[in-house]
Amino acid sequence: MSHDGLIQEIESWLIDRSLGEPDIEQLFEQLCARLAGIGVPLQRAALTWPTLHPLFQAEQIFWNPEEGAKLHQYSHANRQTEGWLRSPFYHVLTHGLNRLRRRLVGPDALLDFDVLHEFREQGYTDYLMTASSFRIAEVQQFEGRGTGIIGSWATKRETGFTRADIEALNRIQRSFAVACRVAIQQRVTVNLAHTYLGPTAGAKALAGEIRRGDGAKIRAVVYYVDLRGSTHLAESLEPDVYLTLLKTYFDCAAQPVIDEGGEILDYVGDAALAIFPIEGDIGGPEAARAALRAMEAALLRREAALAETPDLPLRFSISIAAGEVMFGNVGVPARLSFSVIGAVVNEVARMDDASKTLGRAVLVTKEIAAVEPDCWASLGPQALAGVPQPVELFIRRCERDAFSADYVRAAS
Repeated sequence: MSHDGLIQEIESWLIDRSLGEPDIEQLFEQLCARLAGIGVPLQRAALTWPTLHPLFQAEQIFWNPEEGAKLHQYSHANRQTEGWLRSPFYHVLTHGLNRLRRRLVGPDALLDFDVLHEFREQGYTDYLMTASSFRIAEVQQFEGRGTGIIGSWATKRETGFTRADIEALNRIQRSFAVACRVAIQQRVTVNLAHTYLGPTAGAKALAGEIRRGDGAKIRAVVYYVDLRGSTHLAESLEPDVYLTLLKTYFDCAAQPVIDEGGEILDYVGDAALAIFPIEGDIGGPEAARAALRAMEAALLRREAALAETPDLPLRFSISIAAGEVMFGNVGVPARLSFSVIGAVVNEVARMDDASKTLGRAVLVTKEIAAVEPDCWASLGPQALAGVPQPVELFIRRCERDAFSADYVRAAS
């Protein structure tokens, strides 16, 4: 029996969705439910597409009638795994196929991919893949063919898919690809904005706050981390060794900021500037506590890295202060950046300089130390270059963050 009339309704629904801002996970779940509703015997479906993301090379949604749709993300390391290279998805990509069908039972069964044996054991009888190519962002190709989407559809019906079922799935692919392209491009845009600008700045840019001077005064905990001896290291180490060191350093010192809800605004060489806004979900003293948790995690990660590689030249300092900052667009009209400016930003940078002579990797101001007063000891007012008045600085009562005596003498 033909599904023509009902497929037209689904196509019209997909066009309407593509004119809005579809969420691809919801879109796929609703499409599968609608296809099942018109009689296409779907018991399993998957949608796969390449993406632009520093952590993930592809995303995939799995659907079944019992559990609905679930999103999975695959790291760049998955790209060369044996399972991927022997998958029907890889075969479709590298051979530029738009369709692939495999009967899983009966005289016409063809199980030329390992995963098909698993599907047959799970009770599936028929398997179909449909693909549509379109450019995602500016990526020209993925695994040798144009980027786009690949759908897979499976049934447990004893006789498999009928001719009408196959025609319905083939026909729906074009309209579905249009809606997916809108959803994927939107998803990539948000991912890139959040990755390169941070969640808050990215959201502001996408909301239209893109003119030079757009911004507002906010109160924030400002977090500054800097790699020690970086000039010497850059000159003495091979470039690939130095880049590996930087990766380890940022994993130790910067990743905990993100984990605790902070936002990294800028990387200045081997230094990173971050904020924990005092307004919002981590408002008030909790912003300071979040920054201190990030600091503790950074030191723990450093210890773990040194336990594996004792000779790793991994010394960094962390300075934390709180105050009012201007958060917004700075730069020239053709090249803007979301950042923060203000006295407290200069203060944490000067605190970082002071850590070299004070011999402690972590320095905080009185306002930060006040949230955990038993954990901090005052060094008294300290003169900081470029800061009009001395600032009372505090160090941790334990000495896990102390620089070695040799390092302090060299810094002095």
